Amino acid sequence: MTFDYAGYELKFVQQERCKDGSSHQFTRIYKFYSSVTKYYYVLRAEYHEEAVFSIKFYCKKDRKSEFKYSKIINRGDVGNILITCVKAIPILLKDFPDASFGFIGARTLDSTSRKVEFYNNNQRFRVYKNVIAQKIGTLTFEHIEYPEISGYLLINRVTSDLAVKEIAIKRMFAATYNNLGDI
Repeated sequence: MTFDYAGYELKFVQQERCKDGSSHQFTRIYKFYSSVTKYYYVLRAEYHEEAVFSIKFYCKKDRKSEFKYSKIINRGDVGNILITCVKAIPILLKDFPDASFGFIGARTLDSTSRKVEFYNNNQRFRVYKNVIAQKIGTLTFEHIEYPEISGYLLINRVTSDLAVKEIAIKRMFAATYNNLGDI
C-alpha cells in the first residue's frame, strides 16, 4: 500500500499543561477535517521528558469515549488521515528541533463485529510502521519497532548516544503508560 495522499491542513487549537505528576509535561492539540468522512479529527502531540512526543489522534465525535483511540470509523480516507498526522512532525520540529516521536497502535475495539484485537503487532501498528517508514527518512531519525506493544519510535539523531536515549525513552514511557507492559 502506498501513501501518496496530500493529507489535510492541521490547525493549532491550544497547548495545555499536564499536572498529573508524570513525565507528560504538556500537549499540543490540533484539529483537521476530512472531506471524505465528513468528520473532524483531533491530533494530540503529548510532550514528555526526554524530549519525546507521543502522537495520538481520534475522531472528534468520539471524544468522550474512553475507547476513542480504538474505535473504527470505517468511512475510508485512512491515507489522508495518517498523512495528516505525519505532517505534525515537521511542525513540531520547528519549535523542538531535538524532539523524538513515539506512536502506539491502539488495539481495535469494533462493537459492530465484536472484534477485540490483541495488543501485540496489531493492525494499526502494521499500517503506522509502513506509513512512517515511507514518509519519514533515516537522516534525521533512527526508526525502532516494538511489535510486542505495537509501538514505533523515531529517535532524533541529534542525540549523541542513540542506544542510551532509547533506553531512557522506554523507561519513561513504561512508567508513564503503565499499561504498555514490560518494554
